[in-house]
Amino acid sequence: MRKKALIAQNLSLFEQIEHLRAEVASKDEKIKALQDKISQLGGEEEKPLLQTTPLAKLEKKVISNSRLSADIEYASSAIGDLVLDSATKSNTLTSDGNVKHRELVNLLLGKTEVAKAEILSIVSEEVEFETKKEKIDAVKSEALDYFASVLAQVN
Repeated sequence: MRKKALIAQNLSLFEQIEHLRAEVASKDEKIKALQDKISQLGGEEEKPLLQTTPLAKLEKKVISNSRLSADIEYASSAIGDLVLDSATKSNTLTSDGNVKHRELVNLLLGKTEVAKAEILSIVSEEVEFETKKEKIDAVKSEALDYFASVLAQVN
């Protein structure tokens, strides 16, 4: 994927998240209004509606299962650092519309993809977190050194 496409996709995802948050807030307000109406009509004691339904139990289960493990969070952070560094160096090489370093940009992007794949395979291994962390750090360090060496070819 190209950098512009990734940025556009990122912005789209953030917009979707904001839309969903607004939708959840709207639904919460409707629930509160309905609870107030029930209490005014002399219904049962005011119970939180969502906490008494099977849907609430399912929601809690989904939320608790959506937490990322420590190794995946660490890998995500490392991949994010690599992508940002690669993008920064690519921007340096293509500043002012300069296309003469296209091959170097491709080397940066290719190494980024290889490093991401290596990190994914490390996360998939059945070893302790500390071992995974060391291997991820080694891949990240190697990639960052490679990025610096590619950029040094210009200077």
